[in-house]
Amino acid sequence: MKTISVKWKGSQKGLRASSALLKVGALVGLNLAGMGISTIHAAPHTHGEGKLQILQAGSEWQFVLQLPVADVLGFEYTPTTADEKKRYQNMRELFLRFNDIFTFSNTCELLDTTLESPWEIAEGHDEHDKHDEHDEHDEHDEHDEHDEHDEHDSEHESDAHHNTHSDFRVAYLLSCQKPLQNIEMTGFSHWPSLQHVNTIWVTNKGQGAMEITPRQPMLSINN
Repeated sequence: MKTISVKWKGSQKGLRASSALLKVGALVGLNLAGMGISTIHAAPHTHGEGKLQILQAGSEWQFVLQLPVADVLGFEYTPTTADEKKRYQNMRELFLRFNDIFTFSNTCELLDTTLESPWEIAEGHDEHDKHDEHDEHDEHDEHDEHDEHDEHDSEHESDAHHNTHSDFRVAYLLSCQKPLQNIEMTGFSHWPSLQHVNTIWVTNKGQGAMEITPRQPMLSINN
């Protein structure tokens, strides 16, 4: 199986395709409810478990992949160290490369990619550093530093708790010459703790669901 052939296209066609897929997506819950699998994407966030939605509208296809941040990064709090920030940035860049995550034999054009990531990482802390320098000349600096430290710890704990169930979510919009049939998720190699991905699909000719895993990463869609 060869890697998908993709090219970037203009945004206007992508917007038209997005509109068509949104109409399809609005019916996904209703269509899948009759199959008893409507709760797959409504399930609580679980470590080691991802979610994938595949929708077809004519020649346009939308892939929506959602993965727990713990499996993507190996931690679940706002990156602070240089290594953590580098890991975060590398994973963001990886999500933007469709053919590093999915593989199939079709020739398709990648029309649009939308990534939702848990945090925006600040590049520097100059203002904070200046504030600290100013506090050194304050006669109550020791007390202030203690309060600031306590406040920082409290904010860090609150931030860590708030992001306990964070996810990365990426949507790809493609135009394919022929209907997709066999799709392999090769991205498992990037996330060793990811155990399985619950997948649902709705195409022009049918719908279904299955679980893909590192051992069985192939998804077969009947069209």
